[in-house]
Amino acid sequence: MPGTLAKILIYMSDLVFQIAILLVILSVIVSWVGADPYNPLVRTIGKLTEPLYRPFKPLSRKLDLPIDLSPIIVLLLLTTLQKVCGYLIIHLLVP
Repeated sequence: MPGTLAKILIYMSDLVFQIAILLVILSVIVSWVGADPYNPLVRTIGKLTEPLYRPFKPLSRKLDLPIDLSPIIVLLLLTTLQKVCGYLIIHLLVP
């Protein structure tokens, strides 16, 4: 039973992380192509990703780079957290 629960939790957490990663990638693509900022889909993507970027925006400004590093940092953090969550689920639930 714990093995089945662990598999379900890993699947669900992976799904959440993959959706978040996809949203970050979509927001980068939207910024590259200069999509209409009033488009409801573009606004939704922005509303979902902006809170993830906010803590890292000052770092990009301090480094004075021509690109925003926030999406890259967020992608690195999301993939790392995804792996850590999977590891913790397996090691805490499976005897």
